[in-house]
Amino acid sequence: LTVMGEEGRTFSQEDGETLLALARQAAVAIDNAHMHRVIAKQALTDGLTGLSNHRAFQDQLRNEVERSQRFGLPLSLILLDLDEFKQVNDLHGHLAGDTVLRGVASVLRSAIREIDMAARYGGEEFAIVLPGTSAEGAVRLAERLRVAVAARPMGGGEGVPVACTASFGVAEMPGNAQTQVDLIAAADGALYAAKQGGRNRVIAAARNRAPRA
Repeated sequence: LTVMGEEGRTFSQEDGETLLALARQAAVAIDNAHMHRVIAKQALTDGLTGLSNHRAFQDQLRNEVERSQRFGLPLSLILLDLDEFKQVNDLHGHLAGDTVLRGVASVLRSAIREIDMAARYGGEEFAIVLPGTSAEGAVRLAERLRVAVAARPMGGGEGVPVACTASFGVAEMPGNAQTQVDLIAAADGALYAAKQGGRNRVIAAARNRAPRA
């Protein structure tokens, strides 16, 4: 706190005490504001990976769905699930599993645009919201991520690298869905097909058929 007065003026001890009291009040207000921001961020952030959590994902997706409907812009959603992740925990321990989750989160964070959102959907499942992106563009991104995850050894327990692959499901508005619930269901269905098809692959949801005249 810097205080300036008229040239030649000397501040009294009483002035100093008044300013000190004001500074303390300001410090408390600033600290409270900072803590409020921290708590608000924590409420929307996954504590392990640093990505957005499920609640933040649903809120952001809702906003993007409304924007897509209002302006007729494409919106794509990627859901990905780590393949046989239970084996990582069973063989290497849960600390190694946590390290793998953080490593995958880092891969996602480094590959998306600023307007995109990567979130931990739950457990070993992640979601990526891609505003203004067609299904074709989302599939290309998902394939790059699939390769990147498989090629990057994740740090495991005692420094032992852990190999990891992931399966991806891609869906798009309006090609696969008209609502938020349907978009998630379409991406989840494509993810299930990728799992059933052998894992470590990208599957796009089938486009809706045009209604009959």
